[in-house]
Amino acid sequence: MKRLVLLILVLALALGAAFAQDDDNETLIIGINAEAGTLDPHFAAGAIIHNRVFGMIFDTLVSSDRLGNLEPMLATSWENTDDTTWVFQLRPDVQFHNGAVMTAEDVAFSFNRLLFDERESLARPGYLPFISSVEATGDLEVTITTPTVDPLLPIRISGVVVMPQAYVEATDFEVLQTEPIGAGPYRVVEWVLGERLVLERHDDYWMGLADAEAVILRFIPEGSTRVAALQTGEVDFITTVGPDQIELVEAEDGVRVDVGSVLNYMNIWFNTNEGFITADPRIRQALSLAIDRAAIAEALWDGRVRVMNDYFLPTEFGYAEDRPDFAYDPERAQELLEAAGYAGEPIAFTPPNVYYTNARLVTDVINEMWRAIGVNTDYEPLDTPAWAERSLAGNNVVTLQSFGSSGDPATNGAIANWLAGGWPALYYQPGEEFVALAEEAAASLDPELRRENYRRIAEILDEEVPFAPLYQSVEFYGVRDGIEWTPRPDFAIDLRPGVFELD
Repeated sequence: MKRLVLLILVLALALGAAFAQDDDNETLIIGINAEAGTLDPHFAAGAIIHNRVFGMIFDTLVSSDRLGNLEPMLATSWENTDDTTWVFQLRPDVQFHNGAVMTAEDVAFSFNRLLFDERESLARPGYLPFISSVEATGDLEVTITTPTVDPLLPIRISGVVVMPQAYVEATDFEVLQTEPIGAGPYRVVEWVLGERLVLERHDDYWMGLADAEAVILRFIPEGSTRVAALQTGEVDFITTVGPDQIELVEAEDGVRVDVGSVLNYMNIWFNTNEGFITADPRIRQALSLAIDRAAIAEALWDGRVRVMNDYFLPTEFGYAEDRPDFAYDPERAQELLEAAGYAGEPIAFTPPNVYYTNARLVTDVINEMWRAIGVNTDYEPLDTPAWAERSLAGNNVVTLQSFGSSGDPATNGAIANWLAGGWPALYYQPGEEFVALAEEAAASLDPELRRENYRRIAEILDEEVPFAPLYQSVEFYGVRDGIEWTPRPDFAIDLRPGVFELD
């Protein structure tokens, strides 16, 4: 009966009909702003959309909350047995979606596939610098060695998902991109590109039964269309509600807006490489100084976001509460442009159109602020696939990007992105002092040394301006009454039993 209900719903959606959650909690329909680039996390770039979806399908050894506190998941405990060795004890009797029981060999295989597979992985640079080897040292024991002392290793690996070795090795790589097997609360049934992702409950999930028997993620890029779908009952839950749409959603009976602050902040990114007009730090500083962040926060966000004053977030160690907000000084910006010899050359500004909440309005305003100081912008907002392709290739001159964190400054994108050697390093390569300070702080348990190093890194970023922080991100969700959940700081929609509940 359950599969019949799911099939009927899928066919109805394909024909354009609309269904929402029924009285028996069998199906949850989520309107989401973008779709994943792949469902194979070992080969996926770090992205908000992947954070949203992967936790529905996969589990990791540990999970991290907004304060960097660790929660046991597939690992029940872990111990730093010497300076460079971590031993993880695994949860027994965990079943994958195909019925296979998880072993330490599956865990070691998953890590080694991410780290050392012959295929290049967009996710690899975020982990490879910090892990030397991963081995199964018992049926339910895994040992990870690190190249140096690393007290943050458990936090760093909180995003590494575990997949069954036998299934992965027996399945074509291309098939794995759309038909993965994990150990999370839901399994993949169908992915229709550009339309929907259909999931079915994993009835042998180690945490118990999730409330919804099926979940359908409908890809609805346009914000107003998502809101309309919620209002008409086509969906039960939507992501990325714009601040200008909050009152509209709240005016609808049986619907509310939930808000969550996230460990993430928005930036203007600059390409600092030779050959680009933004290679000159004076140009970058001028563009940063021309942005009135307070006006953007008030006019476009109704004061609901926090203007950035630092490269670290308030919940992160080393944050400087007394540091002033990033300056708005258009006169100084014009002086810097003149000093740099700027003569009206076009500067390509290629931000995403709808990927981030309120992104288009924000970049429209920033573009006008730059034009007001005499910058000749070539402004071209891109749809999500085109922007992602351009970003990963290092082809943006100026764009809008976000930085995430797992709760410690060593994992904050302001530091980690450049050290990992992945695609962000196509835009900026920090100098030897930056790298040495970051590596020393990450390996140290001395709070004073770590604080001093991070404050010096902030000074270097002030001088070099590889990016211009704007505001700490916040996410608004439209939710039907009867859904109880708590927004996570990493954008994940956590559907685990006891966390996401349907009346």
